[in-house]
Order: sequence, then C-alpha cells, then structure tokens
Amino acid sequence: MKVKVDVDTKTFVRFLLVVTGFVTVIFMLTKLWTPLMIIFIAAFLALALNPPVSALAKKLPGQSRVLATALAYLIVLAVVGVFVYIALPPIVDQTNRFIADLPSYVERLSSQQGVVADFINRYNLQEQISQLVAGAQQQASGVAQGIGSSVVNGVTSILSGFITLITVLVLTFLMLIEGPAWIKRLWSLYYDEHKLKRHQALAIKMYKVVTSYVNGQVLVATVAAAAGLATLLILHYFFPAVRVDAVIPLTAIIFITDLVPMVGATIGAVLVTLVLLTSDIGAAVAFAVYFFIYQQIENNFIQPLVQSRTVALSALSVFVAIIIGISLLGIVGGIVAIPIAGCIRVMLIDHMEHRKKSTTTPARRGMWQRLVAKATAND
Repeated sequence: MKVKVDVDTKTFVRFLLVVTGFVTVIFMLTKLWTPLMIIFIAAFLALALNPPVSALAKKLPGQSRVLATALAYLIVLAVVGVFVYIALPPIVDQTNRFIADLPSYVERLSSQQGVVADFINRYNLQEQISQLVAGAQQQASGVAQGIGSSVVNGVTSILSGFITLITVLVLTFLMLIEGPAWIKRLWSLYYDEHKLKRHQALAIKMYKVVTSYVNGQVLVATVAAAAGLATLLILHYFFPAVRVDAVIPLTAIIFITDLVPMVGATIGAVLVTLVLLTSDIGAAVAFAVYFFIYQQIENNFIQPLVQSRTVALSALSVFVAIIIGISLLGIVGGIVAIPIAGCIRVMLIDHMEHRKKSTTTPARRGMWQRLVAKATAND
C-alpha cells in the first residue's frame, strides 16, 4: 500500500531551516566550548564575589566599584601569597627529608619485629625492596637533572593554563565593574512593566541562590578545616614527627580543596596524607582512616544538609545534582551543579505560578460563552 504525503513548500523550508539551525548550534558549541566555559566560570565567580565587592564599594569614597574590585583582588592575592609562603617551606623540607631518609626507613622496618617485617622476611622481599628503594633514589636524584627538559616539554601547557587563569580573572574583574550597568541596560529594553517586575524578581531569586550556595560551601569547608585541624593536632601529640608548623598549611589545604563539593575532600585527603607520609607512616595511615570516615559523613550528611538549607533544595536533589555535574563537566560541573539546580528550581516555580495566574476565571467564562453561542446558533 502506497501512502502519499503532501507537504507544502513553506512547511518543508521551515523544517529544513530548523534542522540546519540545530546542526549549526551544535557545531558552534563544539568549536566554542572552551571560551564558553571560560566565560561561564568568570560569570559564576563574578556572581559569587559581587556581594563583598558591593559592600566594600559602599564604604569607599565615591562608591567606586573599580577600587572595590581591585582591593578585593589584592586581598585574595595576599591570602594566596601568605599561604604559599607558609605552606611551601615545611612541605618541601619534609619531602627532602623523606627522600634522604628513605633507605634508613626501609632498613629499620626490615630489621624490627612486626607484621610488616615478618611479611618481608617470610616472602624474602628484602632484595625487591632494596631495588625499589635504589630506583626511587635514582629517580629522585634525576629529578633535578631532568627539570630543564621537563620544563621545556611542559612550557606550552603551563603557559596555556596561566593564560586561561589570567583570562578568567580579567573577565571576572570586568564583569564586576560593568555588570550593574549592563543589567540596567537589559532592564531598560522592557516595555511591559508587569513582565519587567516578574523577571527582576526572578533574577534576584536566582542571584540569592548563587550567593547562598557560596556561603554554604564556605561553611562546609570551614567545618572540614576545623575537624582536620583538631585531628592534625591530635596526631602531633601521638606522632611527634608531625611538625606543628605544618599543621596550619595542611589545614589551609583542606579548606581550599573542600570548597569543591564531593571530590574536594578526597583531593585534600590525598595531599595531606602524602605530606604526612614524609613525616611518619603511622600518622599518614591514621589521617587517611580519619578522612575516609569524615568524607562519608560530609558527602552524605553535612554537604546535602547545609546546601539544602542555603539553596532551598532537598538533600536528594543536591546529591543528584552533584553526581550529574561531575559526570558531565568534572570538577567544574561539581562546583556549579548545585547553584544551577537551584536556579532551575526557581525558574520552574515561577513558571508554574505564572501559569496558575494565567488560567483565570474569565478565560473559563469565555469558553462557556462560546458553547452557549454555538448552541444558540444551532437553534
């Protein structure tokens, strides 16, 4: 059986234009993915930094946003510089000591009695461990010789990352300065007063979602840093090899990495455990066990609870949003997943409320009037 479908030229042209436009948009997204991500990250940072910048601008003479943004940048750079100045020396010193004392550690471990020593002696692993230590020392001593070639080979990646970072910072700076003016221009394009007020209220709600998320994540990172600080001090008491001057830098590492939802705790735990490994193996194992337990508590209780209160999302929604964000965009997706989910919730609620208001009684009366008119006409 043959089926003949008549399609007029106008419909076919529209369909062709829609398909062409869709393919063009997908192609442009694939080509512009990197710059779009840079702009998106800069916009997110600008939204997160806008409250302190606005508060600082109100206290400055002339309420200059340029000066307020510059001061905010200087404060951030000063904090990062102090952290690097405090954190790097003890970490580098402990790493050098660990590399230099590695043979004596293995020798003492093999000579002493214990579970590890019995395992090494039972399976005759002394020779393999000695070869492993010798190879590690050779690689460690060859690091300095290979620095030149490594720098040359990786200079492109380093420069690319540095340029991307500078681009994000410059875009964020410009968005913080010009953002209010651009928003005023956008609102000036509206002619419908009702729609203007509705969209302004919607934008304010979405803005509060982003700022509330940032505040909530800072709170989560503060809790993690406080718990990590207490644990490191306890480890220093039981393991004197853990230096006190390394406690504050390690706590700062925990705070900074924990600003990333879900995976941040893991990154911080790995970094701190590696640093503690250069001081005392027992301390590193104890901290790894502690942070494994704490990470489960944070990911499944603290993080969803705090963000559900600040972003007004359920704990299940927060957890699902983070999983989807990390799966799609990695760490960046994990950071922005919660505020995006909160903004989507705000838009859905606004849309549903608007539809309820539009479905009013006069519209239903119009339907009945049409039915009555039709019946009257038939009579």
